[in-house]
This record gives sequence, C-alpha cells and structure tokens, in this order.
Amino acid sequence: MERDDLDFTGKVVIVTGGNGGIGQGIVDVFSERNAHVVVADFAASLNSRGSLGTGELVDIRTDITDRKSIDAMVAQVIARFGRIDALINNAGRGEGMKRLPDVTQDTIDWILDLNINGTVNMTQAVVAEMRRAGSGSVVNITSAAALSGPAGKNDPLYAGAKGFLHAFTKALAADLGPAGIRVNSVAPGWIVPESNEATSQGSFWNVMPIMGKPDQANAAHEEALASGFGGAPTNQSDLPPLRKLGRPRDIGYACLYFASDAAAYSTGQVLAVGGGGYMPG
Repeated sequence: MERDDLDFTGKVVIVTGGNGGIGQGIVDVFSERNAHVVVADFAASLNSRGSLGTGELVDIRTDITDRKSIDAMVAQVIARFGRIDALINNAGRGEGMKRLPDVTQDTIDWILDLNINGTVNMTQAVVAEMRRAGSGSVVNITSAAALSGPAGKNDPLYAGAKGFLHAFTKALAADLGPAGIRVNSVAPGWIVPESNEATSQGSFWNVMPIMGKPDQANAAHEEALASGFGGAPTNQSDLPPLRKLGRPRDIGYACLYFASDAAAYSTGQVLAVGGGGYMPG
C-alpha cells in the first residue's frame, strides 16, 4: 500500500486562533486529512463547524495570554488523546493602522502580550509534551509585514512582533531538532475569507473597522476581475505576481506540509504565502 505522508489519521493538531479567518482554513485542511483538531481560541466561530474527516474537532476556549488557560487546555488534550503531534501558532493580531507616533503603552503591551508572550507560552507548554514523545512539529504563523518594510509600515509593532517569531522559529529549530521536534514558519500575505461568517467574534475582520469585511473584499475582487485587473482587491500597482485573492486554505496547505511527514527534513524555514508579493531571500 502506498504511503501517504500527508495523512493525519490518529494524529492530534492544536490550532490557536482556530475560529478566526485564517484559523478556519487551517482547521479545515487538517480535519480533511483525518486529524483530531483542537481549536484553542478565546472567541467562538460565527458559523457552525464540525469535523470534515474521521478525526474529532474539539473547540476549547483558550486565552493564550493566560498561562493557566494554556495549561488547562493542554491537560484536556492529553487526557482526551494522550498525545500532541503538531502545534499551529496562528493566534495573533495587530492594530491594522497604528504608526509609531500614535502608539500608546497599552497598545505596546497587548500586541507584545498576544503575539510574543502568548506564542512563547503556548509553545513552551506544548513542546514539553512533544519532548516526552520524542517528536513533534511547531508551525508559527507570522506575516508578510515582517518580511517587507512597506508591508509593515502601517503597524510597525505588529511587524516587529512577527519578526520576533521568525528569529524564534530558527532558534527553536536549532535547539529542538535533536529532540525530534521541527519548527517552521508560514508568512501570509493578504488573505481573505470566503464570507463574513467564516470568521470569529474576535477576528480582526470584526474588531478593526478599518480593515472592512470579507464580503467587501470579495466584491472588490469581482469588480476588479470584471475590469481586467486580474481580480485584485486593490489598485493595479499593488498587485502581486499571482493576481488573485489569497484564501485561508492557502495557509492551511502550507501548514499541512510543514506539520506532515512530507517535511520530515525541513526545519527552521520561513515560507511566504502571498502570491509572490514578498519573496524573502
């Protein structure tokens, strides 16, 4: 029988922020591959969700800025499944448009607490279980804002926090490799859910009015497509080489590769998924 390195039957995957726009795409991709998927999110999804494969889909309210909440979630996962094979550190958010002169101390604190402290604490808690098992994969969702100055200029604190995760990824990959644990990053470009409902209550689409709504971005996509601009939601000068909208599943497939046995010899890498708009050297 031919081996399928992308099959996750019997494996357990934790996705932080799994009810958000990108998070739902990640969850769906792993669920279709028969993984037991644990959604660790502080907010509920706006749509009805269930497993898309033979594995379970478990939604556990989790605040990654609270270590006790993280530890309680991990304990539930181990009690239920006895293992954790992959952690997708997807939870995170910026202000959207908050340049340095406009940043307050409160903004600094919450951005660093969510994007850095939360990811570090979640990783520490899960890696402890992976060490006991002698294997595991961690995938950090970063951002094109950390790869390009122009992409990050409107929210430099967020860009800087995601840049930290790039360095964190490489350092952890070197440290944890001998323990059989791989660590990689996926850096999304502009990713738009298929509908307003394919998000969570806490998604930036619903708490940052400046970003608009997915339905608006999708309508702009159709209008641009009809006008011959390649389906871009923005003006033609901003188009990436692949002139289409990125979808949450695009990030999900990148995570699936890194978390799977197909990437057994890949660690410490950053994969940009943004239509070629950002090409790190």
